[in-house]
Amino acid sequence: MSSFSAPSFYPSPSKAALQLQYVGKNLKEIPTPAAVLDLAPIKRNCKAMLEATKALKLGFRAHVKTHKTNELARYQMGHESKDVRLIASTVSEIENLIPYLLECKSQGASINVLYGLPVAFSHIPRLAAVARVLGEGAVGLFVDHPQQVKHLASLDNSSWPGCVPLHIKIAAPIPRAGLRPESVSIEPLVRAIAQTPKVRLVGAYAHMGESYGSSSPQEALEFLMNEVKDAQVGADQITQALPKDSTGRLTISLGATPTATAVQNALVETEWNQKFRTFIEEVKKTYDVEIHAGVYPVLDMQQLATRARPTTVDGKPLLSMENLGLRILVEVASTYDERDKPEALIAAGSIVLAREPCKSYPGWGVVTPWTGGSAPAESSSVYDPEGSKTGWIVGRISQEHGNLTWEGPTDGMRKLEIGEKVMIWPNHACMAGPNFGYYVVVDGDSSEPDKIVDVWSRWRGW
Repeated sequence: MSSFSAPSFYPSPSKAALQLQYVGKNLKEIPTPAAVLDLAPIKRNCKAMLEATKALKLGFRAHVKTHKTNELARYQMGHESKDVRLIASTVSEIENLIPYLLECKSQGASINVLYGLPVAFSHIPRLAAVARVLGEGAVGLFVDHPQQVKHLASLDNSSWPGCVPLHIKIAAPIPRAGLRPESVSIEPLVRAIAQTPKVRLVGAYAHMGESYGSSSPQEALEFLMNEVKDAQVGADQITQALPKDSTGRLTISLGATPTATAVQNALVETEWNQKFRTFIEEVKKTYDVEIHAGVYPVLDMQQLATRARPTTVDGKPLLSMENLGLRILVEVASTYDERDKPEALIAAGSIVLAREPCKSYPGWGVVTPWTGGSAPAESSSVYDPEGSKTGWIVGRISQEHGNLTWEGPTDGMRKLEIGEKVMIWPNHACMAGPNFGYYVVVDGDSSEPDKIVDVWSRWRGW
């Protein structure tokens, strides 16, 4: 490895020590705040994604930025996958993936992990060190400017084995990173890649961040179809700029959790879904198509608001509160019955729940039915943004403090006691995790759903 690597400079807590401390305990016995993962919905969500992309003959690439663990990456890929494709947002995530990827490689799987930003010059030595460990073709990069290619050209086989696989980042439709699909800058970038022996162009990558505005399964598929069209325009520009003797098919990689999970809709037989499947088959005649997503294993209130997944399959809801895999355990520090609406204070503000808004309701989290006892709270006392709008939500936050507010009529209100522990579904799972060093893990499908069965250390660093 290089002289600097995140596992050395940002060590994770000892998994063995954490397991000794937590495994076997009940959730109501542990200190707060705590980040709780439930294996039951995580397994369902990961299985549904893998089955849908397989049925549609699409490639799939899992993002690890939400959870930052090798354990959940295994569920995302499937425990016996022979085609392990991942993407990360930090070099730290890629460095921490090494043990898992080496294990996959030893079992005969093809492995590839992408660094998910146009590569910064200072990160190249660390990424090259990972490439030396994992082997040729295992680490891929994004570029959107010829100057990035110039810096990669200085690498040799002793520093980076073989050619560096490159995706051109396409900004479709949000101009966050990358080039517009019709950009005139694509041609000189492709030319720079073609003239650099150390790199090879493998595809175009787009992220449909706009899809979080979706409000129905069909609308989510429409977002995905539009993203494919934009990415295809960019890929066509790339293809036209390639030398005439170029060989090999390019891959279009695209998605975000709303649009990626929306591919599950395409398995339901409707006229619109058939139109989508026909469209994808046409694109696949020219390009390989790969879907990518990250937060889908755990979901969150933001994802529920998109209504992107099918309402039911075989009578089972696929986008509902029962499929949220991340909860935040907090403790009631005080109560205020004399205020305009009943409130309770928790020691969990923006550094625990983040400041991410949600379009479906005016809060930063929803209090779940969990009571820590033998019976959950009545369903009528759980706030439903699409239903009664009655229940406890995180109505206000500051840095360390959060104020739970009771919304709706107070008849039948769930009374909270000082010292009571409650669970919260956060708005945005990616942002609710960064200040936790680990997750406690339970299995909601077991006979003891509140018993901690494992602890997963969460990676740190950049």
